[in-house]
Amino acid sequence: MRYTEMFRNEPDVLTVPEAAKLLRIGKNQAYELVKNGKLSAIKLGKKIIVPKPALVDFCRNERNYLVLLPK
Repeated sequence: MRYTEMFRNEPDVLTVPEAAKLLRIGKNQAYELVKNGKLSAIKLGKKIIVPKPALVDFCRNERNYLVLLPK
């Protein structure tokens, strides 16, 4: 699956809990990713939104991958 098609049926902007659901992680972990700058987001007043391209970029960024090597 191409990254451009990954979230094709999702809205152009998501709340942090919606982004967490797509990433299959908890919302607290998603807020932590935003806080640490790993997942780009926009703060509008008290609301935080995640643009869909930021979600795709997060998935494409190899630095976010954990590689487990056999012992």
